[in-house]
Amino acid sequence: MDLNELKELIGLLEESGLSELEIEEDGRRVRLTKQGGNFVTMQAPPAMAAPVPVSAPTALAPEPAAEKTLADEGLVTIDSPMVGTFYACPAPGEPTFVEPGDSVTSEQTVCIVEAMKIMNEVAAKVAGKIERILVENGEPVEFGQPLFAIRPA
Repeated sequence: MDLNELKELIGLLEESGLSELEIEEDGRRVRLTKQGGNFVTMQAPPAMAAPVPVSAPTALAPEPAAEKTLADEGLVTIDSPMVGTFYACPAPGEPTFVEPGDSVTSEQTVCIVEAMKIMNEVAAKVAGKIERILVENGEPVEFGQPLFAIRPA
């Protein structure tokens, strides 16, 4: 396995939202792990490279206490339907789908989650007012991760 293949594996791990990836090829094994939500480390047999920390963008799901706080405020969340990358606008340089304070219908598109180079529109699924956007544009997101806090109409 050469350096370019390792870089490609690191890229796949970053884009996928997975926390761990292990590959075995020709008797050599490479294990990539996101630790503490902030780093990707490569672990290989001594014959290969030593562990190398690489900065990786990550999305951290809100703490359960934060979700309870949202519910206490009468808010519900719009959650990610899949692992992917969150996009707040349809294309670079275009306006965002929604902003805090916007009223939305249940069928209205509020963002895109890109998975495997496919752009998946995410609908609000509940009519109401967007109170908070819980992730940043371009961040990786996990399945079921809250993306928006909305006050139902």
